[in-house]
Amino acid sequence: EARVAIRNVIVHGNKITKRYMVAREIILKSNQSYSVGEVLDGLEKSRQNLMNTSLFVSAKTYFTNWQNDSMDIHAEVDERWYYFPSPYFKPMDRNLQVWARDYNFSLKRVNIGIKFMGENTTGRNDKLNIWLMDGFSRRLALKYYNPFSDPKLRIGWAIDVNQGWNKEIFYKSFNNKQVFFRDPNQYLRKDFYAGTTLSYRKGSINRHYLRTGWRSTSIADTVLLMNKNYLGDGIQAVSYPEIQYTFQHLKINYFPYPTKGSLFVADVLRRGINSQMNLTQFVFRYGKFHEFKKKNYFSIVADAHLKAPFKQPYINQYILGYGDQYLRGLQRYVVDGVAGGTLKATLGRELYSVKINSGLKSKAYRTIPFKFYAKIHGDVGYVYSNTNLNETNLNNKLLYSFGAGLDIVSIYDFVLRIEFTYNQFNQLGTYFHNYESRY
Repeated sequence: EARVAIRNVIVHGNKITKRYMVAREIILKSNQSYSVGEVLDGLEKSRQNLMNTSLFVSAKTYFTNWQNDSMDIHAEVDERWYYFPSPYFKPMDRNLQVWARDYNFSLKRVNIGIKFMGENTTGRNDKLNIWLMDGFSRRLALKYYNPFSDPKLRIGWAIDVNQGWNKEIFYKSFNNKQVFFRDPNQYLRKDFYAGTTLSYRKGSINRHYLRTGWRSTSIADTVLLMNKNYLGDGIQAVSYPEIQYTFQHLKINYFPYPTKGSLFVADVLRRGINSQMNLTQFVFRYGKFHEFKKKNYFSIVADAHLKAPFKQPYINQYILGYGDQYLRGLQRYVVDGVAGGTLKATLGRELYSVKINSGLKSKAYRTIPFKFYAKIHGDVGYVYSNTNLNETNLNNKLLYSFGAGLDIVSIYDFVLRIEFTYNQFNQLGTYFHNYESRY
């Protein structure tokens, strides 16, 4: 089979991003030879790698000057806006459905403040986040992450320091709903965390993270009286080290909305060194995404959780209903326990793709692309608990739901999911979700 040599890798459009950061994501290297098929496949994979850095609004890869069995490779990128000092307004409930239905959009349950996000601050895809928040809870946070700090662009590091105070907390679950208590005269819970992370990424698919940190949590006497197992049997304050290892295998075409490829994530967390805090937690996720015909895809994603030993304080028993760990159609509920898993299947089709004129003069933002996907979905799950069984009705039984929805995808990792879902309690609901990175 005929082979073609790569003469040069040429980068266009990078004003802040270092050239070597762009070249790192291009799998076709200068002074190496490839078959024509490898070149075409490498161009598409390189474009996907560039988009998955979250540095660019758009990316193009192509070849020019193919002569004498050699060619040049080009990467043309449009950079995002990287600095976002902005007001912060966010309900503290788990999702919009809980805030609307259970608390009638109460502004007392909202955090307000200033959130500064610096992306790509030195042109090496490093991130600086500073949060100053008040309202439902008070929080001060500083986090800096430099993913590529060595000459070979493989090793990264991060620091994370935050302090939080809460005058309202959920101190237990009852009937699979969080039970809240508020005291305007005192902080019911105080938290402090300081930690560091070491990361390693040789190529574009496999990533390793090792996090170590120190965490302190204390609660008011009132909370201890209402739930003596909140931090452990009769414990009012606890401090402990944490160590966490995460492995990610991300061979997917677009992180915010994958339609092709596979992923595997393994996470092991060790919390505490004595009986006051003793948790070893395993979390695994596997996903398979398959495109078929044109603009159609099928995905299946499985999650598994295990906490050992099974005797754990309340704050270590969160499984379903927190973050992106939920069953569609059961978002209003939480299911606490020490072991469990979910299986989610989705069949989708791209309905429509459009670019809307923004009116901006910037080349990168002159038009804003949108894609619309229709889908049907079905979920099953199970959570095991050996405590508080008289206060729950979703533990230790098979959970399921099914429905249909519309997903809207755009730039800046924007994904809005509108879902109409029917669950096992004969409840039909409409649910909204926005994308938050889960890898």
